[in-house]
Amino acid sequence: MQTNKRVYPSERKPSKWLSYLLLFLSAVVIFSGLASRRADQPTIEPLATATPVPLEDGFDETRETREITLGRCSWHALQLGAFEQESSANELASQYQKRGAAGFVWQDSRYRVLAAVYPLREDAQRVREQLNERHSVDSYLYEITLPEIHLRLGGMKGQLDILEAGFLHAEDAVAGLQELSVILDRQEISNEEAIARLMNQKEQLDLVALRLQQRFTQPRNAAVQQLIDFFRDYSAFVESLNASDSSAALGQRVKYQTLRSIRLLWQLRDSL
Repeated sequence: MQTNKRVYPSERKPSKWLSYLLLFLSAVVIFSGLASRRADQPTIEPLATATPVPLEDGFDETRETREITLGRCSWHALQLGAFEQESSANELASQYQKRGAAGFVWQDSRYRVLAAVYPLREDAQRVREQLNERHSVDSYLYEITLPEIHLRLGGMKGQLDILEAGFLHAEDAVAGLQELSVILDRQEISNEEAIARLMNQKEQLDLVALRLQQRFTQPRNAAVQQLIDFFRDYSAFVESLNASDSSAALGQRVKYQTLRSIRLLWQLRDSL
């Protein structure tokens, strides 16, 4: 028995009547398919994508309504100054960035220059005292709070699953950045290890962003789009890092991104 037999096309040309018959049968199949298609049947189109789409991209399309709660989040930042003019804040921020502080300008009623942020007030106060004692840097505690929010979501189950997961992943990303910032300050991790840790987090967030894009077509709800933008911003930050930078430079960038991510998260919550 031949198991690898190759079949080559015949060199004989089909007669005209056979060609006409095949064309006719093809037309019958196509038009009968169009006639039998119901309005609620899905259409399938190939979509261009820059990266391979994982196989598990299907989702449950059962429609449902659910209620979720986004918990209260708070951070305690070290404020180096507060100004009425943004230019003055940017000038001070630039000076402290060169010294390893975040130098992030947070805007509310004023332009506040923040050095770093901590989840516990006690930790922020301890660092504040160290800055004063060792470097003669005077600072103040500034609390950033995201209030608890109750949401009612409606849509397909697969959409709500990834949306709810997206909110949790965004909070985890901020917590991971803040924790890494402290570890870098203590010099308990190398630049290579820190970037590898951020890269692992990035891969998870990239997948969440991809799922959000797949399951929520344009035009998207503003909150969904802001969540996607949050993950894209995190991804761009990680891709811009270089292990050859000094540990102080990497620490400064992580501090800055922590506050930037908190700001994006605050804007997201504010839009709900």
